[in-house]
Amino acid sequence: MRILTRYIASELFKIFLLCFISLEAIYGVIDSVEKIKDFLSHHAALPLIGQYFFYRSIEVSFRVLPMSGLLATLLTLGILSKNHELTAIRAAGISLVKATKPFLALGVLISLISIAMNYQLVPYAYQMTDYIKDVRIDQGKSGNVTFELNNVWFRHGNQDIYGARTIRDGGNELDKVVLYHLDSTFHLSWQVDAKTLRYHQGLWSFRDGHLTRFLPDGSLKIESFQKMDTTLTRRPVDFTYEKTRMTHLSYPELDRYIALLEKSHLPREKYEVTRDAMIAFPIAAFLMVLMAIPFGIREGRQVGIAKGFGISLLLSMSYWTIYSLGLALGKGGVLLPWISAWFANMIVFFVSISLFLLLNRS
Repeated sequence: MRILTRYIASELFKIFLLCFISLEAIYGVIDSVEKIKDFLSHHAALPLIGQYFFYRSIEVSFRVLPMSGLLATLLTLGILSKNHELTAIRAAGISLVKATKPFLALGVLISLISIAMNYQLVPYAYQMTDYIKDVRIDQGKSGNVTFELNNVWFRHGNQDIYGARTIRDGGNELDKVVLYHLDSTFHLSWQVDAKTLRYHQGLWSFRDGHLTRFLPDGSLKIESFQKMDTTLTRRPVDFTYEKTRMTHLSYPELDRYIALLEKSHLPREKYEVTRDAMIAFPIAAFLMVLMAIPFGIREGRQVGIAKGFGISLLLSMSYWTIYSLGLALGKGGVLLPWISAWFANMIVFFVSISLFLLLNRS
């Protein structure tokens, strides 16, 4: 059994490597043809173009890994079937389920690699390719493009509501600030109006303002101040953002941003969908292999390279359609974030189990 497992694993690995390199080359050539003309029209330097395609290759590798595993599984089982090796395995009394352990191991390995890549490396690659293309090449600029939020309202704890007209100095200074403090019955207890709210040495303090207390008898008590400290725990970076997309955010960054939105009682569903999808999509590589095993065993002799590629492309596109639909439903609030992220995976899993049950009956 060990000899058989090593043999199948060896054949599977060689075919997987060939599929992976071929798919990445095809994707890369098509992508290069589209991009090179644009780069040359902007007189981009060759090292910059090379840097772009280096980071682009990381994105492409991540995208083609699931399809490579699917195609390799179909082709390997097809070859084993055409050489009557699957028949010999059955004749020797070895269960086909046990004989397919190398395929399952490949699926697990691809999923683990994809999760590791998608945790931080792939978002960074997305960020760098967009930065090189949009900033260094198309606009001829360098450095981070950072924007400051304006007209910001946010909650701090359950009793404080802050508002700021403008934000300057990279988020270190908020202008025309107001703070409403509510009591335990959610009535306005006191209010601060200040010219600025400044961050210095880890602490926030109001400058040049006045404190208005709303007394029980309905009267007001107003006190002016030049400086007054506050318990705000936000960081200056929370009031700025880089010109980016959600695909640029790593898993830890998304997690921190979701926690910040939750703390401020702001909508966070679309970010939760994106975060959960960063784990769900890599798992699809294992599920694709799982689905390909019974299909490849049943149709093995009829699966050549062309047909295997066609089937893999069809299954991959079907998965991507269902996956995109699930994400859209989650971001629209129709489904819970974790359900929308795992929607396509659940369908593929049940289809795979059904195919395995049909295979055992036959």
